[in-house]
Amino acid sequence: MFSEMDKKVLQVILVVGVVAVLGLFYHVWAKVNPEVKRRDAAIRTNTAEIKRKKEELDDLKAWRARAAEIGVIVQSLEEKIARLPRTRSAREFFRILRECVRMTNLTDLKVQRLKEIPMGAYEEVPYLIVCRARYHDLGQFLALIEQHRSQIMRLKTLDISNDIKRPSRHPVTLRVATFVFTQPLPRTKEVASK
Repeated sequence: MFSEMDKKVLQVILVVGVVAVLGLFYHVWAKVNPEVKRRDAAIRTNTAEIKRKKEELDDLKAWRARAAEIGVIVQSLEEKIARLPRTRSAREFFRILRECVRMTNLTDLKVQRLKEIPMGAYEEVPYLIVCRARYHDLGQFLALIEQHRSQIMRLKTLDISNDIKRPSRHPVTLRVATFVFTQPLPRTKEVASK
């Protein structure tokens, strides 16, 4: 069919064709490879950015789901802040104390203001109270003090004795602490809006 010469020519053409195709492939690959690498890097960067944005979106969705809960917490903090005076004036404490004593029939009342205890943004202002009371009246007094709406007060110590001369009225010594802001705090509405 083909002569020996034709076969050699076809082999040379085939080799030249393969070399030409390989050369063309290499040429195209050399031109396209930097673009492929650049786009590959861009894809990795964009994938990382998409992942980060998705995490941010998930966080925002979680915060949105908790918005009502956060609102309740902020409202509770605002109420507590409103109950903490900003001055060391004892006038409000004595007004509350007088009101609670009147309601509970404590007798022989003596009150002494003790040294303030710094506690960061606020200060504890302790008072020593010595009085006589029946158990029920004392319990009612402590409940009124600890649950008062206009000022935060906490019972720190309580000592009840027995007096043989007056068995129905017990000598009581207690220490009650009130709290005062000593540093300005950010407004909660500003904090909540950030």
